Amino acid sequence: MSEFMDRQCNVLIVSSSEKMNNFISKVLPGQIHGALEIRQSASTARRELLEREYDVIMINIPLPDETATDLAIDLSSSCSCAIILVAPADISEDISERVTDYGIAVIAKPVNAKSVSRSIRLMSAIRDKYKKVEKKAQSLEDKMEEIRLVNRAKLILIEKKGMSEDAAHRFIGKAAMDRGLTKRAVAEEIIEEGNNEETGNRNRSAG
Repeated sequence: MSEFMDRQCNVLIVSSSEKMNNFISKVLPGQIHGALEIRQSASTARRELLEREYDVIMINIPLPDETATDLAIDLSSSCSCAIILVAPADISEDISERVTDYGIAVIAKPVNAKSVSRSIRLMSAIRDKYKKVEKKAQSLEDKMEEIRLVNRAKLILIEKKGMSEDAAHRFIGKAAMDRGLTKRAVAEEIIEEGNNEETGNRNRSAG
C-alpha cells in the first residue's frame, strides 16, 4: 500500500447514489494521494474533465442522464484515464463482457472498502505504466524531430555556406555547446535564417 500512497492519483467518482457517494467519501480520502471529486451525472463529469485530468474514473451504474456504460466507453477512447464501472451484481458479467475490450474494469455491487481500494490501486498502477510508455514515446518522437531538424540545418549549411557534412555537423554541435543550447535550438535558428534569406532573395528578384 505504501507505494500506492506515494503515487499521485487523481480520482473522479461519477455516481448519483448518495449512499455510494457517502461511502466513497469516507473510504477513499485516506487511501489515495491526490484529488478526489464526486459528480452526480455524466454531464457534470464531462465538464469536470475539461478542467482537470484524472488518473482513475469510477462510474456507478445507473446515471440519471446517460447510460453509464456508454459514458465509460466514450471516455476510454477520448482520454487516457483508467476507468472502473460499478455494476449491480445481476448484470455485472454482461457489463464486463461488453466493456472488457475497451480496457474498462467492472466490480459488482455491493462494494466494500477492500474491493474499492484494490480496484483503484490496480487501475492506478495500469495508468502509471501507461504514462511511462507515453513519456518514452514522446521522448523518442522528440529525438526523431531533433534529428530531422539538424539534418535540414546541415543541408542549409552545405548549400549556403559551402561546408562539408562533417563540418556542418561540428558547427552545429560547437554552437550548441558554446551557447548552452540544444542542437535542436541551433538547428531551428539556422533553418529560420535560411528561410529569411530565401524570402529576401525572392523579394529582391521580384523588385
